[in-house]
Amino acid sequence: MKRLLAALAALLLLLSLTGCGREEEEPDPYADVPNPVATITLSNGGEMRAELYLSQAPNTVANFISLANSGFYDGLEIFRVVPGVFVQTGDPLNDGTGGPGYAIRGEFSENGYEGNTLSHTRGVLSMCHRLNEPDSAGSQFFIMQGSFPTDYDGQYAAFGKLMDDESLSVLDALGGVAVDANNRPLVVTKIDTIRVDTHGYSFPFVKVGEEEETAQPTPQNT
Repeated sequence: MKRLLAALAALLLLLSLTGCGREEEEPDPYADVPNPVATITLSNGGEMRAELYLSQAPNTVANFISLANSGFYDGLEIFRVVPGVFVQTGDPLNDGTGGPGYAIRGEFSENGYEGNTLSHTRGVLSMCHRLNEPDSAGSQFFIMQGSFPTDYDGQYAAFGKLMDDESLSVLDALGGVAVDANNRPLVVTKIDTIRVDTHGYSFPFVKVGEEEETAQPTPQNT
């Protein structure tokens, strides 16, 4: 009996020690939240649908949703095309220098953010930022026509991906236009609208310079 009690005590001690030193994982605030879906409608009648990945770049997605659903992107040009590589838009000045008047932090590994593993493959949406300024993203984004993980992974915040063949066909049409020496399309296509279905949730985002707190998704009907 004494041996049995000693064995049980030893087992309980072992079980208690097994848990020592473990850090409790923080709950994922987006675990039960469906990914938002963006619909990009173009002036030429084309339409692209993209799933936005909250688990990869939550603040980037939240910022994109805020801009899109406020109408910020409406009427802006696809102002840069690198054929076979990407198309770029989201600049109110349509020349690569404009933005929303604020910046967000870059959610990618070279900026110390390890949560983003989305690779820059065909159809992926990713945020632009100024050279050597990783926390300068605002509204400009690009969509990968080709797959170039070596060139872009870890250096830009990928945050979504086109969802179907129709969207990819529209992307190929955008990426197949003639461009000048600065990769500006000779025939301009504009964004009519970008709207995001958030499935009834609102997603706050944090700007550079603001007090950073974990953004929590909130059902809009509560």
